[in-house]
Amino acid sequence: MKKIFKRKFKRNDNKHLLLYGFKEHKEKPGIELEITDKPKPHMRWNPARDEWVTYSSERKNRTFFPPKEYCPLCPGKGLNFPTEIPFKNFEVAVFPNRWPSFASSGKKTHIDNLSTKASKGECEVVVYSSKHKATLAEMSDEKVKLLIQVWIDRYKELTKNKDIKYVLPFENRGEECGVTLHHPHGQIYSYPFIPPVIKKEIKAFKKENFLLKIMNQLKEKYFIYQNDYFIAAVPPFARYAYEVWIIPKKQIPGPWKLNDIEIHAFAKTIKKVVKCYDKFLKKRCPYIMGIHSSPKLHDKHFHFHVEFYPPLRHGDKPKILAGSESMAGVFIMDILPEDSAKELRKYMK
Repeated sequence: MKKIFKRKFKRNDNKHLLLYGFKEHKEKPGIELEITDKPKPHMRWNPARDEWVTYSSERKNRTFFPPKEYCPLCPGKGLNFPTEIPFKNFEVAVFPNRWPSFASSGKKTHIDNLSTKASKGECEVVVYSSKHKATLAEMSDEKVKLLIQVWIDRYKELTKNKDIKYVLPFENRGEECGVTLHHPHGQIYSYPFIPPVIKKEIKAFKKENFLLKIMNQLKEKYFIYQNDYFIAAVPPFARYAYEVWIIPKKQIPGPWKLNDIEIHAFAKTIKKVVKCYDKFLKKRCPYIMGIHSSPKLHDKHFHFHVEFYPPLRHGDKPKILAGSESMAGVFIMDILPEDSAKELRKYMK
């Protein structure tokens, strides 16, 4: 496996900017951003839905569609304005979100007749590249492999924190998915509880590994791409018209169990899926991507996979989460998963 270098740069607010790369990063920093106030997010229990809701009023101050000439995620050294990364060059950068929903500074708020907790945890930003217009589809296989190894490193580090119960790397791509900064980046949310969706998955996998059970069916009918180690398929129970899951062919709890050959196959599969979406729409396809892994580094039941949700109904028509989806949590579909798989396969070549 190619050696990965990791630099921990201490910022002016005493938090760390992490710089990962195949080359050691030794550059001296330029001007840094001004220090922002520490957020104090808290959670409130919703008894009707049996779930926690987190509140962080500071988030309203976050950068929202900045002028085109200003990108807070670009290399900032030598520019007329400071950015989150005060260097001229970097490969992958990770830093704490300045307006997090979960933070070590979270503070409990007392509200009569409501259960509350401090929103402990971490929210990190992962900048994929120094290039402003690069995307997963356009990055080299090696660069996507580096990103995967960054995710693996963050899993291993963040799960050491006693306040953190679940780590979720994800990416929102496109304005349709709420993106306000267009530089290629994702996020990592580290929750002080196991989220409801993951709780259901844990319960399902303990009962039986439904992914292995339907693996042959996925490979024959619902696949859009596969190699020796991974399959990319429209799940037969998809809730979005062009939803795609990337699934390892053998059961593992998370990407930290992949060897170098498997990481390469994983990187190739991610790129293939994103390129397919872009060819299908003839533009950068909006999507939400999330990595579903076990809360534990060692787990005999959970089957790690990646889920892509493009907010599309037909072509580039949006899927609106309306009455049934929003109020009842019941998704209504008007395209069969096997038909959307057949359609996407045309653009996988």
